[in-house]
Amino acid sequence: MLSTVGMGVQGLARFLYTIFIGRIAGEEALADASALLSVSVWLALATPSALGVAASRFLPSGEYAASAARQLNRWFWISAPALALISVPVSIWLVKDVVTAVACAALVFTYNAYVYTRGAMMGEDRILRATLADTISSIIAVSALALVLFAGWNWALLLPLAIGYGTFALLTRPRTEPSQVPDHDRRLFFRFVRDSVIGGLAVGGLLPTTMIFVRAFDTPLNAGLFAAALSLATPANMIAQAVNQVLVPHFARMANDASALMRSQLRMFLASTALFAVTFGVLAVFAPLILSLVYGANYHDGAAAMQALLGIVFLISATSSPAAYLVANGRQRDYAMIWLAALIVGSLMMLLLSPALGAQGALIGYGIGGGGGAVAIIVWGNLLAWRRAK
Repeated sequence: MLSTVGMGVQGLARFLYTIFIGRIAGEEALADASALLSVSVWLALATPSALGVAASRFLPSGEYAASAARQLNRWFWISAPALALISVPVSIWLVKDVVTAVACAALVFTYNAYVYTRGAMMGEDRILRATLADTISSIIAVSALALVLFAGWNWALLLPLAIGYGTFALLTRPRTEPSQVPDHDRRLFFRFVRDSVIGGLAVGGLLPTTMIFVRAFDTPLNAGLFAAALSLATPANMIAQAVNQVLVPHFARMANDASALMRSQLRMFLASTALFAVTFGVLAVFAPLILSLVYGANYHDGAAAMQALLGIVFLISATSSPAAYLVANGRQRDYAMIWLAALIVGSLMMLLLSPALGAQGALIGYGIGGGGGAVAIIVWGNLLAWRRAK
């Protein structure tokens, strides 16, 4: 529960971050900040996020904790600086400003440190400390942003968030004492991290890719409108994530009764889909009003993008029950491979369409990748449940 509270605090801080930038600094500043935030998320998925998952998995283990502490730390200090350097040319390509690119590199490094140390906190069962650090770092980030906005330093818009994540990492340094790493342990850790990187990119890589393509191939104004729409269309998916977390253990406990499991999965799929249909439908109807209230009247034209994004996110949310069924029954590889295919197909469509169509092309790519992957998860999860119960 405390872990969820900490993540909620960080999510709220990120949400407020984009709102303050959008309302005070304007659409173009919001476009730049959102695109570079997406770069930091994407690069974190490339290794550090998987290292955090590995830390949460191996640090609680008496057999592997000490060797994991040494090996995972080593990989972090290799990957995090390298990814920060990689972000510089990517940022220059997107925003054409060297100073902002350097600020993005600082954000990439500290965000990498955040996702890794947060995983270590979960592994060491220091959840209360992580929650307190989430709260403190979020307050620091939002407060520092207010100072940057007041000073009009748009080049420094990413630095308050970097300071916040850096603060979290300093407050939550792992305590596990490292030791020598046997070859067997190193191979085990490598396979786990490799699979986690693939899974993380597959499931979480498409959305930040969409924002990056929008900023790269459309005007800063249109990218700003899209960023505002994106920030309001995606938080409702947190309901689906919560449902998924509850259903995985529920389905796992029913694994020995295939018929009851199928009926339960079908009931939960229909009930959750109905809930999401109402939630996302209401948001779509009031999208123009919501955008104007949250970001201001000048963001009204982003309503169409918000409505399209809500439709895609609705399909992704509807996978919560079938996805939980797949994971609970040991078919997580199927789940990851479907989303990996969705990432590849969606990114390729963006690459083909965005140079000519801008945000619309990126949105089509996201719809094909995200929507197609969601439909595949829904069909495959329900089909497997039916076949197993037959």
